[in-house]
Amino acid sequence: MAEKSPADNGAVEPVEPVEVVTSDAETQAAVAEPVDVDSADKAEPIADEPNQVEAASVQHAGQVDAVATEPRATETVAPAVVYVSAPQPPRAKGARGVGALVALLGAGIFALAYFALVALLGLVVPGFGLAGALRFTGSPTFWVPVIVFGLAYLLLIVIVNRAGWWAHVLGGFIVALVVWVGFIGAAIIVAGAFGAPASVVVAVVLEQLTNPLGWAAAIAAREVPIWVGGIVSRRGRVARAKNAEARAAYESDLAAHRATVGH
Repeated sequence: MAEKSPADNGAVEPVEPVEVVTSDAETQAAVAEPVDVDSADKAEPIADEPNQVEAASVQHAGQVDAVATEPRATETVAPAVVYVSAPQPPRAKGARGVGALVALLGAGIFALAYFALVALLGLVVPGFGLAGALRFTGSPTFWVPVIVFGLAYLLLIVIVNRAGWWAHVLGGFIVALVVWVGFIGAAIIVAGAFGAPASVVVAVVLEQLTNPLGWAAAIAAREVPIWVGGIVSRRGRVARAKNAEARAAYESDLAAHRATVGH
């Protein structure tokens, strides 16, 4: 009888284990933990976040550049109206300051001219002489006309102010009349007739009407304004020219002010 093999008897022979040799890379890959699919899906947006931030930054920068480069509409601002005070008219310059000095100077010249005429009368009138002329310079009838001349001529200068030389020529007649009246008044005081009855005063006045000393005072008072009046009139011309320039400048400033306020 033929001998049956173990296979024929249905017996299973033991199989020797086969040793599987793997490399280090495969071993590390096998040992590595499995990757969670859900976690990977969730982490993916995180990995892309810097790109999104960078894209947002680029977009924002583009918007800023667009705003910066966009031309702005020019705003029309109405000019503010500023009301300033109107220019003040200039003060007119005159010759009164110089005239006061000229009046004082004229009074001194009048005193010298008056004395010269009195001395001339001393040489002509018998019994008067130079001695009488010197004594006369110390009496009120000499100094009152000098004071009256200074005041009268100063008043004339104040009145005529910037007028020409002709005003002093014509005004000299008025000054001469006032000085002569002053001489009569001084003669009344010297005669002691001040406050006396009218008849006494009239007698003194009639006596002085023909007194050459009174006429000498009037003549000197008439001539001195002609001599010194040119100084005042020259100052008056300068003052008129300056006033005209100041007035023209004022009119120009006033017109500019009105134009500014009107707009």
